[in-house]
Amino acid sequence: MPSSNPNHSNPGKAGQQHNSTKQSVFKCFASCPRGLEEILVAELETMGAQKTRAVTGGCTFEASWRQATRMTYWTRFAGRIGLELARGECSSEDQFYNIAKSVDWYNWFKLSNTFRVDLNNLGADLQSVRFTQLRLKDAVCDSFLERFDERPNVSVEAPDVRIFAAITPTEAMVYIDLAGENLFKRGWREEAGVAPLKENLAAGLWHIARQSEAGKNANVFLDPFCGSGTLVIESLSQLCDRAPGLERPFAFENLKPFTPEWGRDLQEDANKRFNAGLDKAIKSPWFQWYASDITEVLISIAKENLAQAGFEELLDAGIVQFAQRDALTVEPPAETGIVFSNPPYGERVRAKGADVPEDEAYERLFKAYGDHLKMNFSGWTAFLFSGDLEIKKTLGLSPKRKRPLFNGPIECRLFEIPLTRGVYRPRAAGTDGNTEGNAEAGSNPAQDDQAED
Repeated sequence: MPSSNPNHSNPGKAGQQHNSTKQSVFKCFASCPRGLEEILVAELETMGAQKTRAVTGGCTFEASWRQATRMTYWTRFAGRIGLELARGECSSEDQFYNIAKSVDWYNWFKLSNTFRVDLNNLGADLQSVRFTQLRLKDAVCDSFLERFDERPNVSVEAPDVRIFAAITPTEAMVYIDLAGENLFKRGWREEAGVAPLKENLAAGLWHIARQSEAGKNANVFLDPFCGSGTLVIESLSQLCDRAPGLERPFAFENLKPFTPEWGRDLQEDANKRFNAGLDKAIKSPWFQWYASDITEVLISIAKENLAQAGFEELLDAGIVQFAQRDALTVEPPAETGIVFSNPPYGERVRAKGADVPEDEAYERLFKAYGDHLKMNFSGWTAFLFSGDLEIKKTLGLSPKRKRPLFNGPIECRLFEIPLTRGVYRPRAAGTDGNTEGNAEAGSNPAQDDQAED
């Protein structure tokens, strides 16, 4: 363990430091889409996280090196996971440099590795974010220069190692990133449609839906606006116990504490669990998925993505079925089930190529779709995710619950709507009696999780 880490004692020589790193407990930070914080906490606790605390846009916790890397491999909801290597009082760029310089960076990665630094200003009075970010880079380089008389190279686009820091008005925290590319990038997406959901947000939506009373008892699922298949694939990953990290590289593989043996253990365990889950789904089918979209090319993309994620056998077995179809013509494939979908709005409505203004096209679509659900899906429950916070006025359906979430910077809701024929009546605007929580804008050390990476 690097002797500069303020959380741990000096372990001695460099080689001993690496072994100590694997055994020591680290303070950590995991980011996530806003609205999924408590779900992320619960997930990480199942993997051994201690002293967890939800914060806006993520959570803090403690874990060992192996626990933290396993969490990075298996988390469905996090965007990044970082090990805190230094923390201290900070009121100037020079103090920040000294905090970052206190880490023996050469004990974490090699001179031959490229690196990148990122900085999130959480209200500190800085000369400039760019200048302070350069001070972080200088601290890392100077650590190597003093040791080897050489410095590692910076790579903004494809670094081997990523370091990020957060500065508040009173203190600074410096982290080494275990993820590399943002964790919503699972490695299976060949192509995407217009404005696709991030995979970790999609996973969170599915988790919320499945935890509901209707979701717990359901085994038939339908997405009539499936796009490139993100919701379907993330749901299948949970149903079949597929690790989110199964087909992607991680930054922790480039760090000195990592060993090939540990990498093989992670991979073998993940393959074993996925094979068992897939085998169960095929030999003893217990769920059925139907997905459709009006755009033929998106159905082709969704099938390719599904195959890339390892679910082609479910297509071959008919357990997952894709079809090109207008959502307004899709009939219920069973007496009860879950409509689980992210209907088009904003960019996706424009992409439909309608010859009418976007707002008018949206209202037409949703009024017609609300009527279609009322007339044809009695006994079902719809979980619809939308950036239209008043979607019920257009649909003409009253949600039982609405969960505040953020899709990047866009405030959204996951609406749970029980569908029962003949009980809906037009309501005047402004008569919404439902209460809903407010997602708070806040302090996330890994700020890029609220925007595209």
